[in-house]
Amino acid sequence: MPFLGLTLFLFLAEETTLLVPPFSHTLGINRVSPFYLNLYFGNFRIDDPQGIVAIKFRDDDDTTTTRDDHILTILAVNSGEGQIVYNQGLSGIEIFGRKGTGVGEFLFPKGITAHRDNLVFVADWGNDRIVQLRYKGKKLYWDKVFFSPVSKPYGVAVDSKKNVYFTEPESSRIWVCDSSGQVIRMIKEDLLNPTAIAVIDKDDPYNYYGEDFLAVVDFKNKRLQKFTLSGRLLEYTDVRGIGMREAEFSYIAIDYYGNIFATDTVLSCIHKFDRFLNYLTSFGKEGSGKGEFYKPRGITIGRKYGQVFITEKTGGQYYWTGLDSYLLGFFPDSFTREKPGTTIALYLTDISEVSFSIYDEEGNIVREILPFTTTRAGEVLITWDGRDKNGEIVKPGKYRLQIICRLPYGGGKRFKKEMEGYVYAQ
Repeated sequence: MPFLGLTLFLFLAEETTLLVPPFSHTLGINRVSPFYLNLYFGNFRIDDPQGIVAIKFRDDDDTTTTRDDHILTILAVNSGEGQIVYNQGLSGIEIFGRKGTGVGEFLFPKGITAHRDNLVFVADWGNDRIVQLRYKGKKLYWDKVFFSPVSKPYGVAVDSKKNVYFTEPESSRIWVCDSSGQVIRMIKEDLLNPTAIAVIDKDDPYNYYGEDFLAVVDFKNKRLQKFTLSGRLLEYTDVRGIGMREAEFSYIAIDYYGNIFATDTVLSCIHKFDRFLNYLTSFGKEGSGKGEFYKPRGITIGRKYGQVFITEKTGGQYYWTGLDSYLLGFFPDSFTREKPGTTIALYLTDISEVSFSIYDEEGNIVREILPFTTTRAGEVLITWDGRDKNGEIVKPGKYRLQIICRLPYGGGKRFKKEMEGYVYAQ
């Protein structure tokens, strides 16, 4: 009599690549809408939100404790109004700037970035300049024009050494300046109209692999590329490579593991790639519900705890990095004593701690293959040789294989995914 095939129980009620933080972190509000902003400011107008950055400024950091390290300053560009909207810790929200061409003014600004040493840099698109602001006493102040002229700068990023990287789409180049604004280099090879940019370097304390690289969107927002900090092309992908020709990458951010997240204003979702630009998954769709976006733009990630902040056409949202996992199957789903064993195929959307245990029909544990072992993202193959914990081939019967995946770090560390299925020993 042939054995029954594989039965899978996938606990996949919803996408969890990004997680809505618990009530204690959001007071039940993870989406900022015009309604809440008008409650606070009165007559506030959201007009073309663009870049966003999350940072723990040195000025706010109590070095005697880590208990406040999750409280970041979030600075978001309200481009049409020439404003930077930012929080003052947990106490309030402030606005810096207005529309114009002078000191303290911006004209359709795009990207924004910040350095721990109380510095903020803004790509002041309409004024052909990069502006430097300074943060002190929970307030932003105009510091200086960091670099000018640069024609319609779009994306801006800063590394741990305070080197500033910014894109000039019209000239298809990236400028790199030191902390004083002196040009270190220009990157022009392999670029076509670059827009958004993100950077990570080996001296960043929240860089798991200790790698240096910059990521950039170019080619009419259809391509995502990875370069060394000196400008050598390492990897690239495009919308055809992920099977979504209509997609358009808007802004990008790099997480603790070097994964790259890209917002998509056309498909209203977030695309996720590993550090080699292998496509991992897409999260969300257009809408106003949980896990939905309306034309998302800017994105930033607090790397220490995996906090994700996203601007969209009508406001912004707050998430934690999460995890989706899929049990693809067991190959084969039954085996004999002459040819014992099976291979388990999983798909993970992030680096995960994976445990794999085998139980008999009475619920007794037969063997534990992986006791929460760190496993890379993407397709993962795990082999069971068909033997129990004593090294003996298991007796004929039905065996339940349980896989648990959990995040190794961040605010979602307590989150886990459980999957199980059955294999038959003949």
